[in-house]
Amino acid sequence: MTNSMDLTFLRFNFLNKRFTLLDQKSDRYLLILICLLFSVLYINVFVPFNINRWFSDSGFIQFIRLSSYGLIVSLVLLFTQFPLRKLFKVNAFSIKSYVIWLLIEILLISLVYIFLYGNPIGNFINDFVFSLKYTLLGILLPYSFSLFIIYYKNQRAEIRMLKDKIGNPEKKEMLVFKDEYNRIKFSLRTQDVLFLESTDNYISVYYWAEAKVQRKLLRNSLKRVEEMLAKNRVVRCHRSFIVNWNQIEMVQLNGKKLQLKLSHHDKIIPVSEKYSSLFLDFLSQQESV
Repeated sequence: MTNSMDLTFLRFNFLNKRFTLLDQKSDRYLLILICLLFSVLYINVFVPFNINRWFSDSGFIQFIRLSSYGLIVSLVLLFTQFPLRKLFKVNAFSIKSYVIWLLIEILLISLVYIFLYGNPIGNFINDFVFSLKYTLLGILLPYSFSLFIIYYKNQRAEIRMLKDKIGNPEKKEMLVFKDEYNRIKFSLRTQDVLFLESTDNYISVYYWAEAKVQRKLLRNSLKRVEEMLAKNRVVRCHRSFIVNWNQIEMVQLNGKKLQLKLSHHDKIIPVSEKYSSLFLDFLSQQESV
């Protein structure tokens, strides 16, 4: 019974985690562009589902028709990712809300296909099931490929950002923390901040004040806060942690895992494999100075 409850809790936590890949407008435009180019190229080269035989056309006319399927996908995504998100004030997704939003996008694409290429008045239900099946199969590959490219791009950007922070000794006097709606919630002196820890849709900001460790909660994603604090010496070391580089007292290699010990706090902060080389490289540079 306990194991079943724990599994349910883990699933609930996973579904409520932030989905950050489409937070930035530039990433949404990239999604739409990749889906357009990938769909047009894939449909015309590989002709899935014998789609070239659905109508009695050929040559340039057939190319235009096949390409239009990809164009429709991109136009619907342009609508859902910008006007529709603005209308419903969707500034950020959880994994659960993103899955729901994706289903809405697929339904809208299917409906557009029916009204453009089907017969909604004659046999709407059959046409809708047919359209939904092929829309789901057709969008899976370009959409997944687009998200992979966005994820890879963002990971590279995070690594570059971390290198710049560690190598740049300058810092601002105050760190300003904003919530998911970009509203300023509080500010702290840079030297007082210890670390940030992601907890579901909130971030716990630990800092030193009045001779003790204190904590403030901020509703936002760790990725967005990291971007806000890009010019300061707070660095990402793990998917759930950002640390103040100036507060690190000890870096320890425990087996193959790198761990950090910060001032004023007993918590051991893990360093994920993605960031380990950067910390070790910087320590090597310090040793040679």
